[in-house]
Amino acid sequence: MMNNSRLRTALFASVVALLVLSVVLAIVHPPKPVNAMQPGLNLPVVGLELAWTTQEIWDILGDPQSEAGQKSRAAFFLGTWLDFGYITVYSLAYLFLNLLLIHRHGAAKGWIYLSIALVAVTAVGDVVENLAIFNIIEAGTQSLAEPHLPQLIVFTRIKWLFLGMAGLPASVLLRREGRRGLSFVLTAAFAFGALGVLKQYSIEIMTLFSAFFWAYILIKLLPLKNRWWAEAG
Repeated sequence: MMNNSRLRTALFASVVALLVLSVVLAIVHPPKPVNAMQPGLNLPVVGLELAWTTQEIWDILGDPQSEAGQKSRAAFFLGTWLDFGYITVYSLAYLFLNLLLIHRHGAAKGWIYLSIALVAVTAVGDVVENLAIFNIIEAGTQSLAEPHLPQLIVFTRIKWLFLGMAGLPASVLLRREGRRGLSFVLTAAFAFGALGVLKQYSIEIMTLFSAFFWAYILIKLLPLKNRWWAEAG
């Protein structure tokens, strides 16, 4: 395993990339649906990912024959390609965060295997979700998009559930250090991610907790020798 200093540097680089790509994706994805969005949701990309029906998807994407529908699909298509980079950086951020805390606490190797497994399942779910989105975007009609909907429904919810779980090892170890506030933020992100399997709006709440957590971590990492990241004990 890398030493504490190298893990801090790797975590810093991955968090910077994560936040930069978050801003890029927010700019690339359409800020509003073409027609309408599910009640309680504000972000079209979340509405698209968590749609239960092709009608919900078409309300967001619009008619593929219209100019607005074509622009919307082009934006989501680009955003989905960029999301593969986002998958990479958030996977690394969670891995380096967990590894750093495991290293600091001298935790058992099982924690490492658990962290890798949780991040791997999240990433696979996200990749398969993206493939479903590509197929749906390229479908010219709702009937052609329909066969890809089950893949989107299942793997999107796997992604969000395990993304919340990916932070649980860090949550436990942060709590051991007495950093209960940060531990609570990660636990809350998991709770809303789990609720998002059924309640679409809860995913947007989850993203707020996650954004706050990573922004705070970045601030703490700015001076890479900050005592906040010193060896535990």
